[in-house]
Order: sequence, then structure tokens, then C-alpha cells
Amino acid sequence: GGLFGEVMDRNAHYLLTSFTVNDMLRDFRIRAGKPVSEKKDRDIDIEWLKYLPGSVAGRFLMGTGNQLRWKDDPELRKRMNQIVDGIEECAEPNGYLVGYPENEILVFEYGGYCRSWVSQGLLEAAIAGNPKVYPMLRKFYDWFNTCPYLPELVRRGAFGRQGIIPSTRLYHTPVGKPLDIQVAQRYYQENFWMDQLADRDVDAIWKIPYDRPHCYLIVTLNAYMDMYMATGEQRYLEAVLGGWDIYHDYFQHTGGSISICEKLEYPPKSYLLRLGTGELCGNSFWSFLNQQLHAVFPDEEKYANEIEKSIYNVGIANQTRDGSIIYHAMLVGRKNRGENHNTCCEGQGTRWFGALPEFIYSIADDGIYVNLFNESSIEWTQTDGHEMSIRMQTAFPENPRVKLTMSPQNGKAYSNIRLRIPQWADAPMEVTVNGKLAGTGRPGSYLQLKQTWKKGDVIAFTLPVGFRLTKYNGTAEGFQGTEAYALEYGPLLMAAMGPSEKKGFLDIPVSASELPAKLKPESGDPLRFNVECSETGIEYVPYYRIADENFTCYPFLKKAE
Repeated sequence: GGLFGEVMDRNAHYLLTSFTVNDMLRDFRIRAGKPVSEKKDRDIDIEWLKYLPGSVAGRFLMGTGNQLRWKDDPELRKRMNQIVDGIEECAEPNGYLVGYPENEILVFEYGGYCRSWVSQGLLEAAIAGNPKVYPMLRKFYDWFNTCPYLPELVRRGAFGRQGIIPSTRLYHTPVGKPLDIQVAQRYYQENFWMDQLADRDVDAIWKIPYDRPHCYLIVTLNAYMDMYMATGEQRYLEAVLGGWDIYHDYFQHTGGSISICEKLEYPPKSYLLRLGTGELCGNSFWSFLNQQLHAVFPDEEKYANEIEKSIYNVGIANQTRDGSIIYHAMLVGRKNRGENHNTCCEGQGTRWFGALPEFIYSIADDGIYVNLFNESSIEWTQTDGHEMSIRMQTAFPENPRVKLTMSPQNGKAYSNIRLRIPQWADAPMEVTVNGKLAGTGRPGSYLQLKQTWKKGDVIAFTLPVGFRLTKYNGTAEGFQGTEAYALEYGPLLMAAMGPSEKKGFLDIPVSASELPAKLKPESGDPLRFNVECSETGIEYVPYYRIADENFTCYPFLKKAE
């Protein structure tokens, strides 16, 4: 339920109204020599379809497979199964099943991008319950793991950043084999780059020596985390932790969006504000990377904090009211229109939106972590055999109050409930159990509540939400050296609007130190704030609410006297 539920409903609408099953299977049928109609169901010439054959099916399966894990939809499930059936019907006897001929696997990005999308989409369909997928993928990767093209693919497949992840993800499934990991090591792993990352050499990202710098390099970090989980070798974890630090410290906007994209110059801390920054793909990968790191370091709150910022300030912010997906999280001016063309951000967006529930909680041997705050419930079984469930009631982010109701199946059970105290909290957070103070958590930590719980026990708290201002110190034209500030409210990046605002420029005649006291919530809308100053009509709203309005996340404030 809650805001995440609304996002998932829009995601389902987008998936059902974009491409037909016939159009999504078209490339596979052409490759297999099967008949296709001359006319496409969508009479539109889309570069993303011509350039990346079969990826549109992968996009649909990634989004639908994740979505169906949490909210069943008979029509989505029917189409998902039809796509799987169609890919199976077009598979070659040797197992080859993607949407372009074998001898074209060395075409730039075919070998990585399209294979990755179709493979990961099929994996999500398998997790959603389609029984055909794992045998299909196993046969395909038995072919791939011994195919003659492997030595060429790391260079021809866009630095292997897309090509490595389907192999490492497949390994962690019921049909995974050691050869899946070994192929990734032999033909995609870059030891010199791993050393650069571990050394926190910022040139490893923005001066990658071939292909191009990109937020997509995070995909390789996702794969290296898979490698660490598979092998336990520290060098993989050290590379990932170094890469995390580089992206976080040099290529991340206030609010969380990844500032490096592609095709432009991205010196460290340049923080471009318009086109070419904040690509949705980057924060989708970033969320899944932080989820992997949280699994290894569950008590480090910073990983859940990164996921939360990404979801609100990039994911939800880049989904339109009809479910179409915006490519860039531009921070000044006007947002681009949502797209329905099979772009990379549509594929990773549908995958991410369908997966939102899995970020709310994470299960421990002796209990659970509550990471995010959204109307939801969860059931789990502990290693001691006790079956537990929690219902979370909250209207966050519009209301900071949260209530968790415990329901042990056998009436009572011992469990360790770990509550995230967000690092953005502007005060220690008091937590009550059945109305009595049970503990106080410091910002940036997890508060542990260890006890025997009875059915109906209630944990309650109010998230300490406050304002934070961050001065812009990047190199965007017209902003460098100015008194431009981003405003955050809890995890939310806020956007300013005013009657005279044009092209992302807005002057507010208030200093940074004065602004928080000048912000007054509008009656009936706790997340809309009017600025009390000499200029009338200036207001702040969450960036994720911005649709067609002119706005800026970096208004100019006056210098402090």
C-alpha cells in the first residue's frame, strides 16, 4: 500500500499499455525464421528497438517478473508467460535464445546489453513462478560458457559491464554452475580496474580507458558483489567498497541522484544540473548495489539511506502519472516528458518499481530489519522455527508517525526487531512498546528491540523530520560560486517554484540560515511549504511531485548579513 503501492500500480499500467506480445517477440521470430506480420502493432519507428533487438522483451519481463512477486495481476502474468513461451519456441537446438543471430553477438552492445536484459528478465520471470525459465537459461548459458566469441566480448560488449551481470546472477540460482562464475572471471573481470577501485582512484570512473564513463559501471560493481558472495575473495569486496566511495563522494548530487551519465565531461564534483545527469538507470543499479552491501553489513545504516534517497528523489520522481518514465533527473528548469520507447531507463525503471517491497525489510536469523517506512506487512520464519509477522501502518512521507503491530503465529515468540534511525533524523528517536518508552536511537543507526513478543504488541515512533540545506559547489553554468542551496526535508529533495521562476533561476530574498524558520506548511498539505518573505508565491514541494511546472532544486538565496 501507500506511496510504493501507487508507484507499482502505475508501473503495471505502463507495462500493459506499452508494447504488445507480438511486438516484443518480433526479433526472436525473425532470428528463428518464423513468420511475422509486416506491420507492427505500434506503428512507430523506434531506434531503441532497431539498435537493441529483443531488449523490449527483457524490459517487460524485468518489470513484470518483479511486480508479480508482490501484487498478482492476471493479465500481466498471462503476457509474461506468453513471452516466455515465445522465446522458448524460437530457441535454437543448442540453447541459443536471444533476439539476434549468433554471428552478430560481437556487434557493439548486442553481446552485453540485449543478452543481459533478456537473461535478467527471464530470471525475474522464474522468480515470479514460471517453471520453464531455469531450464531454458541453463541450456543457453551452457552454450554461452563455451562459445567461441568469449575472448572478444569484454571489449565489444561495452566494457563488459552489461555482459558480466547475467552470468553472476545466474550462478546464484537453483541452476547455477561454477562455470558461470569462472567465465565471468576469465572474460569480463578487469583486475587492473579492481585495483584502481580499491585504491579509491577517482580516475577509475570518469577516465575509464576505453568505451566511455557512465553510471552503468555500477552494473559491474553489482556483478563483483555477486562474485564476492560466490567466492568470499576480499578483492571483490574491496573493489566494490572503493567504487561505492568514489560514486558517493564525487559523483552524487544532493538528494542522491548519480551525477555521471555519458557523452559529456564529468570531472569529479562537477555536478551538472540539466541534461546528461541523474540518469534513472544509475540509481536503479545503485539501489540494488546498496541492497547487496546491506546484506553483508546489515547494521550499517548508510546503505538503506542511499536506497531511500534513490527511490524518492530519482525513481518516483522520474515516473509520470501515467507510469511512463523520465530518462534524466534534471534538477533545474523543467522535467522532460515521460517516455514509452523501450529506453534503458524504462527497462531499469520497471524492474526497480516492481521490486520496491523488497527494500522495506530484510530478514535476519533472529528477527528482522525495518529499513524503509511504507504501508506494508511481512511474514517470515526465524531459524528457531518461530513464524512471525509485522504490519506497518504509516502515511510516510506525508506523516512521520509509524506503528508496527506484532503477530507471532503461536501467540508469542522471541525476536530481535531492528529499527532504522535514519541519518537524516534531526534528533534522537524515541520508540515505545505498548505505550512505554523502550529505547532511544541515534541518527544513522539501528535500534534493537529484543524481547518475547505477544500478538498485538505495538511498536510506535515518530520520525524526527527536519530541514537541511546544502550549498551548490559544482560547475554548472550560472551557478558556480553563487549562494544556491538545495533543500532536503527528511529523505526528500525539495523543489522551489515561484511566479517569476524561469529556466531554473529563482531568487529568494532569504539567507540560508533564515530559510528553515520561514517555511510554513500549507493547510491540508504537510509537504507543501510557503516561504514567508517579501516575494509572494514562492513555495517548496517534494521534487518527486513535480510534473510540468518550472522549478529549481537550487534557488539563489541572499548572502547572510
